[in-house]
Amino acid sequence: MPICVNRYGDVLEDFFEISEEEAVQEKWFPITHALVVAKNRDGYLFMFNRWKNHWEVAGGMLEEGESLRQCALRELLEETNQIPSRMWFRGLMKFHLRNGKTEYGGLFCAYIDETRPFQSNEEAGEIVFWDGKEEIGYVDEIDRTLIRYYLEE
Repeated sequence: MPICVNRYGDVLEDFFEISEEEAVQEKWFPITHALVVAKNRDGYLFMFNRWKNHWEVAGGMLEEGESLRQCALRELLEETNQIPSRMWFRGLMKFHLRNGKTEYGGLFCAYIDETRPFQSNEEAGEIVFWDGKEEIGYVDEIDRTLIRYYLEE
């Protein structure tokens, strides 16, 4: 039974609480991306994705030669201009996408002690530290579900 399905038909099928080292073993391929559930004292960090026109957690596709951790840190900085004071691996997500593909992605949790000014960019129009209750517009169902996996290190 799937964990969550978003309005586009993408499915968060499973979540594996494994170590970062276990996640990169060949049996989990294709690992294509990393996502970051980050927060500060005010709430969870969400970015408004200009291309998709909705709120989501930071993250993106692995670049050639990049580790999951490097990808997570790069995407967090590129999309939100935030640098976490702490970041830890939470587990591996399994997705069945609407295009029929199955992909795996690493999920990281992060804490941001000092919030840096946001710099609007091609992908992200704004950021918010969301309390999970305030109405901010459409938040992707999968990303809304992923904040439940946030655990302190």
